[in-house]
Amino acid sequence: MLVRELMVTAVASVGAESSLAEAVRLLAARRVSALPVVDEARRVVGILSEADVLRLQIAEDPRAHLAPTPPPHPWPATVSAVMTPDPVTAHTGSDVSLVALTMADTGWKSLPVVDEQDRLVGMVSRSDVIAALSTSDEEIRVRVAHDLDQLGRGGWTVAVRNGVVSIHGVVSRKDAALATAVATTVTGVRRVDVQVPQSSP
Repeated sequence: MLVRELMVTAVASVGAESSLAEAVRLLAARRVSALPVVDEARRVVGILSEADVLRLQIAEDPRAHLAPTPPPHPWPATVSAVMTPDPVTAHTGSDVSLVALTMADTGWKSLPVVDEQDRLVGMVSRSDVIAALSTSDEEIRVRVAHDLDQLGRGGWTVAVRNGVVSIHGVVSRKDAALATAVATTVTGVRRVDVQVPQSSP
């Protein structure tokens, strides 16, 4: 799967000098975990995440403390004072498997997606990947079989179990590579197993 097949394109963004208070309201209103920060050309220069906001000092509730607590420091006025600069981004043609590992290893919930000029074109999130992996076996089977049929390989047998695609009827290693390439582009596929006779060229 490629990022462009999963990403969300209707993405809210803010500028570095945007009001932090407005940006926090936008995070809440859109129910997103992060907002890309862009310049005038829509190039991604930072990201404002929930974690960035939570690191700010919030007024303590006196009911939870025995002694009076000092007033918190005032919040910064603009996004630039809080955002994470130069964030990791994904490209539209990035492999979802690598993006998923990045999010798992870093704990990030989402990544901005950029084009060849590093301009914002979407966001991809952990929930997008999970949704793709929840595609039913039958949906995957139908799509793989259709794509193979379009290439004149309708005689091959396709079976899917728990997202693992098995393809039978392939007689050469060249065709096995083709079958694997076709199946791995289908949303929800976790692995591809192509059965080829050992004596195949």
